[in-house]
Amino acid sequence: MLTDALGSKPSKLMRALDYPYAIPDASFTLVGGAAAPFAPALRRGRVPVIGYGSNQSPDRLRQKYGTDHTPIPVQRARLADHDVVYSAHLSVYGALPAALRRASGTSVAVAVTWLDADQLVVMHASEAHNYVYAALTGVHLALDDGTVLDSAHAYLGKRGNFAVDGSAVALAAIAAEGRRLTALLQRDALDLARARIAPESDLASFVAATVDDAAERARRIARLAAHAIAAEHPPHIVVHEPTGDERDRG
Repeated sequence: MLTDALGSKPSKLMRALDYPYAIPDASFTLVGGAAAPFAPALRRGRVPVIGYGSNQSPDRLRQKYGTDHTPIPVQRARLADHDVVYSAHLSVYGALPAALRRASGTSVAVAVTWLDADQLVVMHASEAHNYVYAALTGVHLALDDGTVLDSAHAYLGKRGNFAVDGSAVALAAIAAEGRRLTALLQRDALDLARARIAPESDLASFVAATVDDAAERARRIARLAAHAIAAEHPPHIVVHEPTGDERDRG
């Protein structure tokens, strides 16, 4: 379970390893920071934004929006010809976060967060520095009510993809059909990153140093980037690239 307190070394490790946190099987509406029944009428006038990592989780959305926010409809969907892989960077809470990657023949489980203008401002800030906000075209995004969207928005990774033996690595915690990439749990992927860039450290110490020392985190991200493979994104137009004064929580 995601908690606000980072606290001790073991709790920091637990938070990192919990990524991408608990993801409901059904659509929901985030109300007061908690999952309530899905309210499709609230989608009207909002922007469909694909959440493919922890943005599918009420726990992580509560971290971003708190408990005093307007309701956010979050709808289950499947995105064709894509997979969710590990990004070649480390988050401020020590995890290897997700990135979206084109993957022919793979259908991956995602969520569509239907966001209004104010909610987008919060989400932009939470994805600063490691992602750009883009309008995707020519996608096949099947919502759980049978509707299929051919366009949507998403945050696309800027750091490239974490690679093992020259190939991207999928998140085992994210369900997919027709997956061709090797899939690993966060613990295993993060331990591979640790072995690559800080082999002298145990995993708990590695995560704690990543969380506690921003300069060290930046050095580690640079080392991961040196071994990353290029991202493969769907056709898109960058709509917003977060500025340096937007806080990176992601």
